[in-house]
Amino acid sequence: MTSKPTVLGPAPSAPAEVALRDLATADSLLLALDFDGVLAPLQDDPATSRMLPESASAIAALAELPRTRVALVSGRDIATLRRLSEVPDSAWLIGSHGAEAELGTDADREPDTAMGRSPELTPAEAKMLAAIEAHLDAFEHALPGADERPGAAAATTGAGAATTGSAATMGADDSGSADGPSDFLIERKPYSRTVHTRGLAPEAAAALHEHATEVAEEFPDIRVIEGHDITELAVKQATKGDAIRLLARAGEPTAMGYIGDDVTDEDAFAALDELTDSRALNAGLTVKVGSAPTRASWRIADPAAVAELLGRLVAERTEFLRTVRG
Repeated sequence: MTSKPTVLGPAPSAPAEVALRDLATADSLLLALDFDGVLAPLQDDPATSRMLPESASAIAALAELPRTRVALVSGRDIATLRRLSEVPDSAWLIGSHGAEAELGTDADREPDTAMGRSPELTPAEAKMLAAIEAHLDAFEHALPGADERPGAAAATTGAGAATTGSAATMGADDSGSADGPSDFLIERKPYSRTVHTRGLAPEAAAALHEHATEVAEEFPDIRVIEGHDITELAVKQATKGDAIRLLARAGEPTAMGYIGDDVTDEDAFAALDELTDSRALNAGLTVKVGSAPTRASWRIADPAAVAELLGRLVAERTEFLRTVRG
């Protein structure tokens, strides 16, 4: 269970101030990053998210360096993450908040050691996901003034009313667009459903959140994940902390860094701190993007600052490896 940090954390730093030496000079480096809000600016329509060009160039350059691994760790499902991020094939991907993994083969890795997981739903999980889906079908009526909004068609039978919503739906293989008006977006993932409320009036967003979480009262094992203008209902319990531990086992780096912006990234920060404190790693670096409370050691402003930080890391690690190789 992800818990929100209560301590504000470090003051903001310029990208030039973040201490990168331990990562740049590591014998073996694994850098893991969230996608939305870190590499890609947050968008009203999540299907339009794209990495900043400067970050994309830096990721590609890091992925080509020896003894250097790049991994994306996201709440997105892996299929969507791969399509939107367009990262090099050698990059490792963790999706669905740690439930999915794609640690493919490349020049540094034997084919029979490739790792991946995309677990099937258990009967209990399938039942919960079906309940979530049914619950979301009734979302539209929870919006204040739903009957007065253009595109909201209400049909009443007997004592009850059913509202056919105008919300767009988005899956792993579609663009997220829909015909007609749309006030919020439902993103369908293999193990969860996510309601996006960016741009919605605060009272409507609050009503949607309250409505969404009601299904967890009937199914306590549903994990409610709150993030930047989203409410996600998940049937798998994996966290980004699990993702960090998996990456550490698979890659066996001597140093790891993690950059994240959302509440769910706090699990990754905690896991990386634990690995460093236990001496499983020689060094670890945690960086928070944005102003929310955090346990990370460093804080930078936004995806543009991330791009600048990654550019620094490329330059410093390239120089270190050139020096070491003589």
